[in-house]
Amino acid sequence: MLSTLCAVVAMAAKPNMIFILADDLGYNEMGFMNGTRGLVTPHLDSLAHDGVIFKNYYVQPICSPTRSAFMTGRYTVRLGTQSNVIYWDTPWGISLDEKFIPQYLKEEGYDTAMFGKWHLGMFREDYMPAKRGFDYYEGYLQGCQSAYTHVASCCGAGSPDHDNNYTCMNYQGAFFGYDWFNQTAPLPSANHTNSAYLIRDRAVGFIQDHYESENPFFLYLPFQNIHGPYTCDPQYRNLFANTTLTANEQTMFGYIAELDDAVGHVLDALNEAPSSVSQNTVIFFSSDNGAPPVDGVSHTVGSNPGWGQRNFPFRGHKSEIWEGGTRVAGFVHSPLLPKEVRGTVSHEHYHITDWLPTIVSLSGGRLPPNIDGHDIWTSVSQGTKSPRTEHLYNINPLCHAGQAGSPKAGLRIGDMKVLTYCYSINGIDNATFTGPVSAPEGTKDIDPEFYKGPVLYNLTADPSETTNLAHDSEYKQVLDNLLKRLELFANQSVIPMQWEPPFQGDDYFCSDCPKHPPMHSADDAWTFWL
Repeated sequence: MLSTLCAVVAMAAKPNMIFILADDLGYNEMGFMNGTRGLVTPHLDSLAHDGVIFKNYYVQPICSPTRSAFMTGRYTVRLGTQSNVIYWDTPWGISLDEKFIPQYLKEEGYDTAMFGKWHLGMFREDYMPAKRGFDYYEGYLQGCQSAYTHVASCCGAGSPDHDNNYTCMNYQGAFFGYDWFNQTAPLPSANHTNSAYLIRDRAVGFIQDHYESENPFFLYLPFQNIHGPYTCDPQYRNLFANTTLTANEQTMFGYIAELDDAVGHVLDALNEAPSSVSQNTVIFFSSDNGAPPVDGVSHTVGSNPGWGQRNFPFRGHKSEIWEGGTRVAGFVHSPLLPKEVRGTVSHEHYHITDWLPTIVSLSGGRLPPNIDGHDIWTSVSQGTKSPRTEHLYNINPLCHAGQAGSPKAGLRIGDMKVLTYCYSINGIDNATFTGPVSAPEGTKDIDPEFYKGPVLYNLTADPSETTNLAHDSEYKQVLDNLLKRLELFANQSVIPMQWEPPFQGDDYFCSDCPKHPPMHSADDAWTFWL
């Protein structure tokens, strides 16, 4: 009781907040989640073990969807990100009508900074992070890039540990431009410097600038690690040189260690700050989705390729709404947490949309009425039940398109989870009805249970989703209730964003806007064009 009272007193001052977001990091890829794999993550492990570790925490299955849900506190079906990430040349971004976390915090007197990956739209200048609430921004705007030369492209690495001068080529031969920005202008001086180091150094400088500041701060650090291309500095890969890991696993483990070391430098800067700063800061950690399968990195258990060792013990991977694509590592660390909860593991049900109401509430701000997230600070800090009883995994109504792959719709209420191969929404993608769609006979790479209709799992009894209960009469009412709730969310859905005109239906305000013209020079910045 005394420590709880002390924590409340300490929070009379608005807390500083640091949110660290890893990219493509699996549930089983941190030392604090599994200490038997030989991962070297001492700084993140220390934070987690002295904080509250989450074992029942969810995000979206791919990048832009998670980041949009985080920034708005709203499900992707309300935003248009339920089907795809935002592509390089698509004239689309999260609506300017949506208020982002830093915009709330600015109203409460916070200094706000973001260093790292954006991926929420940049076709016009007013969609860029420096125009959406961040006082300071440095980083890249697209979904992937070469780690050192910062070319906007999803490509393979040139070398597992010597990519300093590697120019990243896109497999399509286009979308080829420089992508490292300071505020809204390209920053050529960042070329040939590892993105992890750039993020690290800007974060350290920002914290040091606040040693004597009267303003609280919000620092958002969405790292490139460990999204492809898979490469890291030799010092990190060499940590695993004399192990039984494959060559590609050595690179992956080194890439993770590189992230941890960058976080360590940020923590050093925080720990060297006056106690008014260091003892009044909350650190959040999350991945943006489950890990994808990677060549040369063991991602099978036994002979079943659907069970990822990177996401073990869960089924599936990035881009899928099986547990392996959406349940990820996460924690909260802070001296403001009561001693009773520090060093604990929470199995309470939390979701990426919960961070906006939690962060805004900690700042003293007022919450909007139209969000899907919950303020979970009381649950985390007191070890009490989560206010969340359900969450929507996704509803992607594009049965034959979209990066959010099948199963394309899912909902969890309590222990029970329903999935459907696809979900038709009347009026979207030429659909004439709203409801589940079964897998057509002969569909490749699909669980045959989806030929019969929706599937149902008890996640407490069966977290690896092996036993379909949908045809068990005992669960008929449970399934009916889940499907009715899923239909309610479907009826609230907006048209999903796509990469080709009209981009989000004929009524989209920029439906006839031009796509970004192709570029073929790494020296030219891939910046806003409208």
